[in-house]
Amino acid sequence: MKSMGCDIGSLFSKAVIMDGDRLVASKIVETTGNIAGEVECLMDALCRDAGTDLESLDGIVGTGSGAEFIKDAAFLEDEIACIGWAARCFLPDVELVVDIGGQSITSILLDGEGDVIDFMRNDKCASGSGRFLEVMSNAVGIPVELIDEAASRATKRVSISSQCGVFVESEVITHVNNGESPQDIVAGLCDSVARIVTSQARRFGMGTHYTFTGGVSKVRTVVDLICSRMDGEYMPFPLDTHLAAAIGAALLAEAD
Repeated sequence: MKSMGCDIGSLFSKAVIMDGDRLVASKIVETTGNIAGEVECLMDALCRDAGTDLESLDGIVGTGSGAEFIKDAAFLEDEIACIGWAARCFLPDVELVVDIGGQSITSILLDGEGDVIDFMRNDKCASGSGRFLEVMSNAVGIPVELIDEAASRATKRVSISSQCGVFVESEVITHVNNGESPQDIVAGLCDSVARIVTSQARRFGMGTHYTFTGGVSKVRTVVDLICSRMDGEYMPFPLDTHLAAAIGAALLAEAD
């Protein structure tokens, strides 16, 4: 039984084909201005990789800010419900999911059945998000995919006191002008993101078991720093965390 889940986000569009709990194929593309065309190409390319076609799938579910562009979807679902369902299916003991996405951080509380009890999103500010980390690391000449490597060479974490992106950028420039090394600044940025995420999670409610999803949770330095501040047990999401909402959507298509 194969199903497709599509998560059309503000920065990236993700799509997966699942066969039960097995990831058959996945694709991630940047979201630009021609979303409808991109979604169609994304779905067609994914089917080719999986050796199938849209008509042969048992269901398609869409989520994300651009979900309305998924014309073949059986139904659309909120991305928070999709992330929660993915966590429930793979990590049934998890009570708290923190999704560190491209533009926001969302804390999600789950009950014993994996249903969403409550959630909190910092959608008024991009601090701590993937875009925040990408812009700030690029400001010191380190691409986001090299953050872990750079942070591993740091001799210290340069203090980043502000939680506002505008002021952080000014701080980063000041540190550069003062001769601080790029790797020490990046280590400080990772610590700043960890403080922001932990602060939100603690305000919202801590679970005995927790996990992270979203693109930033692929940055091991950030995850380790968050875990050092959190109570409870960290349970890693077993598949690509950037795909969690799309995976949840595909699993909901199977369950429908």
